[in-house]
Amino acid sequence: MLIQNKTSFAVLTAFVFSSQLFANDRPEASLEPEASVSDQDMEIIEVYAQKRLQKITDVSVAVTALNSDSITRLQLKDTTQLASLVPSMKTTNNAGEGTPPALNIRGVGMIDYNTSTVSPIAIYNDGVVSGSANNLSVNLFDLEHVEVLRGPQGTLFGRNTTGGAILLRSKKPEETFGGYVNASVAQHDHQQLTTALNMPLTDNTGARLAVNHHDYQFSTNNLMPNQPDGGLKQTSARLMVVSTFDDLTATIKFEHADWRGKPKPIASNGILKTDGSGLCSPSQAGSSMCQDQLGNQVGGNDFWDVNADTADRTHDSEIWGASITLDWQLSNQVLISSITAIRELDRFHSWDSDGPANFIEGTMGTDNKLLSQEFNLAYENQNLFWQTGLFFLNEKIDQDSSFDLARDLRAIPAAAANALNFFYDNELENESWAIYSQFDYQLNDSFLFTAGLRFTEEETRYHANADLDTAFGIFQDYWDISGNVDDEELSGKLALIKTLSANNSLYASYTRGYKSGGYNAGYSISEQQAKDSTYAPETLNAYEVGLKLNSPKRELQWHVAAFYYDYQDQQVFVNVPDRQVPYHLLKNAGDSIIYGLDSELVYTPSSNLQFMLNIGYLPKAQTGSFEQGDLVVNQTRLPFSSRWNVSTRAIYETNVWQRQLTVELAADYQSDFYFDQNENPYTEQQAYTVINGRISYQAHPDLLLSIWGKNLTNTEYAELRFDSIAALKAVTELKGESRQLGVEIMYSF
Repeated sequence: MLIQNKTSFAVLTAFVFSSQLFANDRPEASLEPEASVSDQDMEIIEVYAQKRLQKITDVSVAVTALNSDSITRLQLKDTTQLASLVPSMKTTNNAGEGTPPALNIRGVGMIDYNTSTVSPIAIYNDGVVSGSANNLSVNLFDLEHVEVLRGPQGTLFGRNTTGGAILLRSKKPEETFGGYVNASVAQHDHQQLTTALNMPLTDNTGARLAVNHHDYQFSTNNLMPNQPDGGLKQTSARLMVVSTFDDLTATIKFEHADWRGKPKPIASNGILKTDGSGLCSPSQAGSSMCQDQLGNQVGGNDFWDVNADTADRTHDSEIWGASITLDWQLSNQVLISSITAIRELDRFHSWDSDGPANFIEGTMGTDNKLLSQEFNLAYENQNLFWQTGLFFLNEKIDQDSSFDLARDLRAIPAAAANALNFFYDNELENESWAIYSQFDYQLNDSFLFTAGLRFTEEETRYHANADLDTAFGIFQDYWDISGNVDDEELSGKLALIKTLSANNSLYASYTRGYKSGGYNAGYSISEQQAKDSTYAPETLNAYEVGLKLNSPKRELQWHVAAFYYDYQDQQVFVNVPDRQVPYHLLKNAGDSIIYGLDSELVYTPSSNLQFMLNIGYLPKAQTGSFEQGDLVVNQTRLPFSSRWNVSTRAIYETNVWQRQLTVELAADYQSDFYFDQNENPYTEQQAYTVINGRISYQAHPDLLLSIWGKNLTNTEYAELRFDSIAALKAVTELKGESRQLGVEIMYSF
């Protein structure tokens, strides 16, 4: 049953009623939400959400389309910062920048920093799937556009996902020589340089080289003497070569990235009152009136003050990748495509979670190799568009990590036995095969029917090995276990689109999403924990209705969708409370329910003014129940799931001295949420709003000057709050970034 409750029925009724306001549509030019306000000749938004260019009103998917100008104007460095432009999306670097990020769409995500994790949200970078969560952080530069698809994806894409997909499309070579240089400097020792060069090589071959460099410090203020505030130097490069023949197009892509620096230092916010009178309140934790059980304090009352021994903590990532895409137009009706890709990531990241002490620290060492191959056949006639494909992925993850517990106790003979250092040498290999097919059939002038089916077979083979270093010697092969998790599943999609007028549509869909099981190779401290780290597949039955409207003169565009998710065996990252040693596991938490609404509104009252409003509303995002021994997960709200997510932007353009001046202001509001399933008030992030802005002046047709600001109101918020109360009587916190002002110059040639 598509409509499950009165709320959903009321929303659908409102959709049908409101569509009458737009019924007099006619095929005029449209303003794309991310285009220049003064550009009145744009067609209605077109997207690649279904692997081919379509009007957004012709797809039964909730999709946000962003162009490169929006990403540049708002200083979005990488994929973890896209959430400010997408309703019902949240992201964070939950173990510090450079580690696997947490992406969340409509309450579906994975708050798991382990390098073996596969996220329920995938990134497709020029058609190549991201693989494990290690590859989810991608720097955004020299892009044609970005699309964020909300809801399960699988009948058209290489990897099954239950949460959604992010599609990145790089700018391809153009016919003429040219390029640009974009440089920016800002507070926190921020320096950024992006350059692109377009080079025609022959009559049918062109190349494009793009390089991006970021050098910056974090806004945290480390009060511990001779300890760094943290920061990274990131350099990324991409070379694309495209050759076009009579009926064949070949695209070759090479990419490289090198990230080095110091991780962001954490704040260990003690919760014990310094006068011994009890516990500090959640709002007092970490202030000068509070300390942890070792007597340590942050040492300052400024929100961005921390006190952490991070001089020996480092980050080093190196990424290499290559792909070749072949598109063969066999006939006017048939297109055959092949995407072959390899990618290697070598990363070392060391972390600290106890502030000035040496009680809970560790390292993440990862060697990640990925090979993927996809074949796709597309057939089109007057009423039918059919795509079918084969997908193969092989990903190997070698972990060389450590977990250092109570190192300071080694100097105390009576307590030295409590100091433990685990060294992990884990090997995982994930292999996935799939065949998928989807067709769109035009039933008549008003109705388009979509049906898709996918069969997936996936296996994860693992070998988990650990050595234990103690004050009394090293125990080799403290555990040494092997195994595999394999499963296979059918998933699919049914959808119906009702054309209301030329550029207005209403759709309803049912999608069965699926994500395979696997092995969570994290920081176990016993053989039994290591054996208990397997998890089973999850499935998601997603029901959705959506409305995509454009007013007759396109001054108003409104896309809205209501969804109901019925989760089965949902994979939930669990932080186990009341343990002296932090313990986390990924387990299937039974059935759960999520429902809500997304809305994207663009209003252009005049040729030089535009307003955008995105609303994500998630009234219910409930975990299933889970019980294993003394561990019980009740039906609480899913971690990292705000009830409200509201973002807005305003763009105003005018002429000053016969040159264009553009002013842009953007705000992103997140209502309160928790970082784990325990709903502990000490780990709650209360509601906050971040405001960003930019002023640009086109001083010359080839020269653009800008000043910009991020977090203009200096809003205090956390990227992570982790419950270390049982171990340290403290909450581990990664601070969000403070106010930052900068200037930018862009020269095109």
